[in-house]
Amino acid sequence: MGAVHGVTVLGDFLRPDGAGAPGGADAATAWLFNATKRQIALASGLPVSLLTPRADPPLAALVAALRPQEAADAFWAAMHAEASLPEPLERLVPDRLREQFCVAYEAPPYLVALLDRLGVPYVDVRLHPVRFLDDLLFAVRASDFATHARLFADALPESLVHATAGLREAMCQFISSATVPLDTLLVVGQRPIDATQIFAGTFFDALPRRGDIADICAGYRGVLLKPHPSGDAHSLLLVAASLPNVLGVVGDNLYRLLALPQIAAVLTVNSSVAYEAPYFGKRLHCLAPLPIRLGWRDATADPSAHASLDDVVLTPDFWRRVLAPHAPVTEEDGMRLPAKPNRLRIALDSFWNFQQIDTDRIPGPPRPV
Repeated sequence: MGAVHGVTVLGDFLRPDGAGAPGGADAATAWLFNATKRQIALASGLPVSLLTPRADPPLAALVAALRPQEAADAFWAAMHAEASLPEPLERLVPDRLREQFCVAYEAPPYLVALLDRLGVPYVDVRLHPVRFLDDLLFAVRASDFATHARLFADALPESLVHATAGLREAMCQFISSATVPLDTLLVVGQRPIDATQIFAGTFFDALPRRGDIADICAGYRGVLLKPHPSGDAHSLLLVAASLPNVLGVVGDNLYRLLALPQIAAVLTVNSSVAYEAPYFGKRLHCLAPLPIRLGWRDATADPSAHASLDDVVLTPDFWRRVLAPHAPVTEEDGMRLPAKPNRLRIALDSFWNFQQIDTDRIPGPPRPV
């Protein structure tokens, strides 16, 4: 594999924003660029660039010309897992990526296929779906297997997740009480127009699965509906709401609900809750495959799994190890950011109501222990 001469941070440039214009993934991709560009430069001296529609007007113009704005979501879904890009993009994008190392934010299948076809080395960086720890995590997969195996040396032990789930459960049961019966099923919604909901070129629709959903719900004494924090109405919730044993809609904190012994199981399409619920001892019903596989410390490095990493991703040493097979790097210095609660939650403005059980919880009157 030849040496690289630069690093490009990019994301899903076909994802539209809420109005159908190009750039739906640009803000998160730019966040990753800004959060890592200095460390990458310290590690390698390579120039670091950002490739997104908003940062590259010719790319934005080509994407916009491919589909009417009102059909942008459908076009994105149809192209999501294609092996090649539309011809105008096939002319533009590969030239921007040659002799580059790519840092991809939540790389969609079409982008992975393009990078693999071009022989461009990359890492795929995502927000980790287990979000009840003391801070958010990253999930990272490298295209080069030797590099990928090294990621697992930095991975967190899964025992940390088990221990934290126990603490969350202990606290949430201590401060919460339930008004639902034992053996209640929690049905968790998602954003319906989301990359996780794209299957076979279209967005997941729960209506054809109504029989399966009814059978699952019928196996429990009651059913609680938990919409996504964005408020979007997912078809799963609409189908479940029509069934006879629904107790109602709940807006309580997710982890308070998962901590309750009355909640026996979770039903979702493939939400991040599907990764989290088993740590709280809940049965799990998923209607679709989970978006990624997770790997933890001491696990065999699976090429298809994403390593579970903390803010080591924000250190120059991490990028020295990632880039070493592809370019000269500077010496490791062992720097780690000093411990700070919720560093990544604050930096991403992404709490998802976690503060209701942690940073902003208003204590009640003293309770006997």
